[in-house]
Amino acid sequence: MCTLTILRHDDRVLVTMNRDDVRERQEAPPALWTGAPITFAAPKDLQAGGTWIGAGENGVVACLLNRYDTAPAGRVSRGRIVIEAIKGVTFKGACDALGSLDHGAFSPFTCIVIDRGDAARFDWTGSSFERATLPRTDVMATSSSWQFDDVKRRREARFREVWASSAIAADRLAAFHGTQDPAHDAWAPMMERPQSHTKSITQVAIGEGDVEMRYWTRESILARGLDNPDSTVQLSM
Repeated sequence: MCTLTILRHDDRVLVTMNRDDVRERQEAPPALWTGAPITFAAPKDLQAGGTWIGAGENGVVACLLNRYDTAPAGRVSRGRIVIEAIKGVTFKGACDALGSLDHGAFSPFTCIVIDRGDAARFDWTGSSFERATLPRTDVMATSSSWQFDDVKRRREARFREVWASSAIAADRLAAFHGTQDPAHDAWAPMMERPQSHTKSITQVAIGEGDVEMRYWTRESILARGLDNPDSTVQLSM
């Protein structure tokens, strides 16, 4: 359960991701991870030890969205998938790493890989693995364990509405990712359900020579939107 946007604006790429999960599942803010072929930044899921978004020092970003196809449960946490992609170092290497995974070890997932020039989407349904090239335009992707088709339709409509209403990148991102709807909180990007809610937002800014990961808790987003992140991690390309 997550919502992701890719915004290409001026000389930067902004990758912004809402993480939705059960209320009890704890996470840690982004930090530098070492021990791989490349240093990368990522928040951490404290239950399984993996992550849902990572950014390498060379400007490659990988993002994970759960799928809910009918399939056997995986024996390996999906939180490992982003780590394996980032270990590929380059955009092509990350894509190749995802293609080489033992897909049957994981529950269904979507993983999106982005750099300054390209983006690709990988989907494992539990029975098939597919790759699609994403357009070099602004993109939104989402997942939901609850009424997925309806949630996807409503979030896509909200995305189009926000993108049509403002040309300012920061305003678009704050308005979309921070969307609440008291009458329909279950579908809103800043979602609220009995057992789960949006826990945080992580954003990666990819420039010509630098990468910055920004992080807000739910409480911070509700208080001030996407201003003044709770923490940042800088990487140099």
